[in-house]
Amino acid sequence: MRGARRRYAGRARRGFGLFDAMLATLVLSVLALWGGQVAGDWIAGRTVTAEVRTVAELARAGRLLVEGDVGHAGRTHGVGASPLAVGLADLEAADLRSPAQGTQTPGRRVLSLWLWRPDAGALLVIARARGEEPLARLPGAEDGATGVGALLETGTRLRGPGVDFDTAGLNALVAGFATVNDVFALDHVALDVTCRSYLYRVEVDCDGDGTPDAIANTMETDLDMGDHDITGAGNVTAARAVIGTLEGATEVTGALTVGGELAVTGTATMADLTVNGALTADSADIQGTLTVPDLTATGTVTGANLTLDGTVIVSGEARLGDANADTLNVVTLNVDQLSSDTGTFQSIFADSATFTSCTGCGP
Repeated sequence: MRGARRRYAGRARRGFGLFDAMLATLVLSVLALWGGQVAGDWIAGRTVTAEVRTVAELARAGRLLVEGDVGHAGRTHGVGASPLAVGLADLEAADLRSPAQGTQTPGRRVLSLWLWRPDAGALLVIARARGEEPLARLPGAEDGATGVGALLETGTRLRGPGVDFDTAGLNALVAGFATVNDVFALDHVALDVTCRSYLYRVEVDCDGDGTPDAIANTMETDLDMGDHDITGAGNVTAARAVIGTLEGATEVTGALTVGGELAVTGTATMADLTVNGALTADSADIQGTLTVPDLTATGTVTGANLTLDGTVIVSGEARLGDANADTLNVVTLNVDQLSSDTGTFQSIFADSATFTSCTGCGP
């Protein structure tokens, strides 16, 4: 009897051992399955993070490209026009992206960059990563980038951190532009803001309405050239001009004040000319014709040929190399002293006049 009990107890111990082994196997299987799922989710999450950051960096580079190039076609891209493609090589040429980054994301989605202006005043930068299947999950704040999203399985609205955007307008312009297999990053170039901050060398259409904005080329502060030249100017319109040396063809319809030397190599037609210093035609090199209705000078006026149609008032001395009716036509001449090799005038008013000889003089 005692032996039977021992045999039964032995069998019981062996039965519980087998059950324990089966239970342990089951537990390990569940743990392995759970662990594999956790590991798979972790890997999928890391993949999404890599995709998100890649497209976010591409969108940022596209924004910097447009902001840094005032002549970029994106600045004049019309409102509602089809998206404008930007080559990745353009970013590389501007040192905004390395060629080593390639044309695909870590998940082997094909990268592309687009510019689109849905409304006046702002340009939308769109970085797209196109794949063959949707992301494992939507981008989230844990991915460390904003403005990135993907489409839900149905609908046309992008969802993600910092983005809630309907792509229906894009798909209406380009069929299949946005699909559930794509990852998008959006950035904005506020051209109206950059237009107010900088002076551009070309006409800039800040709001995309087809008309260049005057504010983009309008100064709101004084300009100090630091002794550098302004060349190739067409018409110069100024309320007041203070010039040290004036050269070339000059037409002044208002008042011109010259503090130093006046140099005219072409034709100068002026309403009023006031020279604080001396007007010296010889050193000024007047190759054309200086025509002024009224000339007021506080110093000395000398020259080879001057045509003065108005009144000449000189408080100092007037010296002319050749003065006759053709080169000096004056209605009234008032001077303290007049010296001329040859002079033919309608009338002369002078405090004193000394002649060494007179030909054809009246009695």
